[in-house]
Amino acid sequence: MAALTSGGRASGLATVEARERAGVRVRPARVGDLAALEGFIAAYTGDGTLLARSRSNLVHYLRDFRLAVDGTGGLIGSGALQLVNETLAEIRSLAVDPAWRDAGVGSRIVRALLGDARRLGVERVFCLTRRTGFFARHGFAVVPMERYPDKIWNDCRLCPRRDACDEIAMELTLPFAGPGTAISSRWRPDRSSWPPPR
Repeated sequence: MAALTSGGRASGLATVEARERAGVRVRPARVGDLAALEGFIAAYTGDGTLLARSRSNLVHYLRDFRLAVDGTGGLIGSGALQLVNETLAEIRSLAVDPAWRDAGVGSRIVRALLGDARRLGVERVFCLTRRTGFFARHGFAVVPMERYPDKIWNDCRLCPRRDACDEIAMELTLPFAGPGTAISSRWRPDRSSWPPPR
């Protein structure tokens, strides 16, 4: 399949409904997407919306990314689920092309990332955001940022807004997703009623 083009735009699509019908897909990132993804993220780093990510960083973490593409293959959104440890992951690099905002693209990316977290058996997912209402609609709750000292040390020190941070930490605890998913060694479900009756 062809590589993405950076900055797929929704010009000519007059309404949210038209954009929603334009064949938007959310899919895992591929090696051929690197150039477009690098440019897409760079467009959101100047104002501190996203942290800058080098090409080598993107190569290393490419499997963490889900990309939203329009019907022409243009990149219109990105997000990554990065493991922090065996029980915690972070949603990072979440951005949507301004022409596609309010069309549900960000929600589709977050749902895909949360699905990835469930498949991995991650217990909790967090994010740092300025859009608390958006994440609250997905079940996230505000938590103290001090809960994530590794994040603060590793990433926040590189942020252009580090001395005047306005991001809020939010976290979601994921429910057990059922048989076939990884689970924590500290918790075992009651299997007496599994599998459910047919």
